[in-house]
Amino acid sequence: MKKLTYLLHGLLFAAGSAVIIYVTKSDSIIFIPPSDILYPIIFSVVVFLLFVLIGYLLARSLEVAGLMASFLVLGFFYIWPVFVGILLITLICLLLIRIIFKRVGFGNITLTLNAISIVVVCYYLFQFISLIVVLPWASYQTTTQPIRDIPGSLSSMKATPDIYYIILDGYGRADMLLAVHSFNNSAFLEALEQRGFTVASRSQANYTRTLLSLSSSLNMQYLDTMSSMMGDSYLWWPVAGTLQHSEVRKILQDWGYKTVFFASGWDYTDIRDGDYYEAPYPVMLKNFENPFLNFTNLSILRGIDRLGIAWPSYDTHRQIILYSFNMLPEVAAIPGPKFVFAHIVAPHPPYVFDRTGNPVYPDYPYSLVDPYKLRGDILESRNSYLDQLMFINQEILTTIDGIRANSNIPPIIILQADHGPGIFFDYNSIENSCLYERFSILNAYYLPGVERNSVPMDLSPVNSFRFIFNQYFQTKLEILPNRLYFSTNVNYYQFTDVTGQTQSTCKTNSDGLP
Repeated sequence: MKKLTYLLHGLLFAAGSAVIIYVTKSDSIIFIPPSDILYPIIFSVVVFLLFVLIGYLLARSLEVAGLMASFLVLGFFYIWPVFVGILLITLICLLLIRIIFKRVGFGNITLTLNAISIVVVCYYLFQFISLIVVLPWASYQTTTQPIRDIPGSLSSMKATPDIYYIILDGYGRADMLLAVHSFNNSAFLEALEQRGFTVASRSQANYTRTLLSLSSSLNMQYLDTMSSMMGDSYLWWPVAGTLQHSEVRKILQDWGYKTVFFASGWDYTDIRDGDYYEAPYPVMLKNFENPFLNFTNLSILRGIDRLGIAWPSYDTHRQIILYSFNMLPEVAAIPGPKFVFAHIVAPHPPYVFDRTGNPVYPDYPYSLVDPYKLRGDILESRNSYLDQLMFINQEILTTIDGIRANSNIPPIIILQADHGPGIFFDYNSIENSCLYERFSILNAYYLPGVERNSVPMDLSPVNSFRFIFNQYFQTKLEILPNRLYFSTNVNYYQFTDVTGQTQSTCKTNSDGLP
């Protein structure tokens, strides 16, 4: 039992590292479920035990090995201020022991570290528990409603088409791009139409945020229940399941569809429990694991993506996007009907491509936010957005050609934005936002066998699958009236109805800026 005390401090430091990062990173509680600290904790403990083994083989002393491993864990897994604080407190305590008892031995060091580890980890663990005990633990099953009157099977159908739902994040509608950003995108739309697509030229997003927009479209409903369940909460992660375990997914699985999900690099749409998970790296890190690596000295391992781990970086982000474009045509070879979902985080920032596809490296630590907008450089933000959009246009046309060529049965393809760009959008103010820019979205449909003029030009995402299910699967789902909602960061689920207020072209100055 005494020998276990040699390892106690290291085990506590290892187990506490993820807890400390979670409570010290201010927005963790907003975006990341507390359960996501489990794997980093296991990883830290395993690495600590590995350090102990190496130390024991070198020193042949468990006490010495425990001390070596403990300091290595502190050095690698702890954010710098906490590491320095623990080191200083340890040195002060050992100095006092030296003054009082005239000597310092390994036993004194072990006892001191045990005491410090208990105090430090318990302090942060108390903060962690204080955070989670007040959380609204709403289940995603209660934040949306099941869709009624859906047939349980499709036994009468002779051929069932694959369904591709491709989200181009932040891709704006053509008339808005021309009016607000002086960019003519007509050549791309004509290329889509030449390939048989119908472009809903008056389509608007129902919500301004990706999580809300896709939760609505993939559940074929407005989020009124979510609003009532979540109240004034500002947390995102409790409702992630509405997107990941959506009504559309459940219905299509009941109808015999296999699910194919593409890695996006963003936890909410990085759905890993389908029949197939397509990812460019064998190990795709979750969003909490990114700061766990970046905020500690583990960041010295940057470049580990070459070993098959998706280290958070602009290079990794670029590879995830390119992988989706390259592999979408390949999944057509999977036998049987498939529901394929790919959320491509582009032309949304970060801007990692120029207009011809050459890599761009923003002079800003990796983030999904727009560094130019943060600096107030709106013209650079606009130019970077449009450059990336032009490259995305080339890639998506090639991808669509590949999907059609590789499909034995003509597939259904939905090419849709979750919302428009946010260059002139204020997440906390309707008055300071260009709603026309944010709500105007690309929304195009490849629907073999369906009259193109039957697609409503103002079809919004909440009705996309309602319309398609009615056309192909003989359902009789109501087409909902188009409604548009705004919400702030503070009251994420309290929606302001802005229907009828989003089609006015934003006023601009002499530089063409709102």
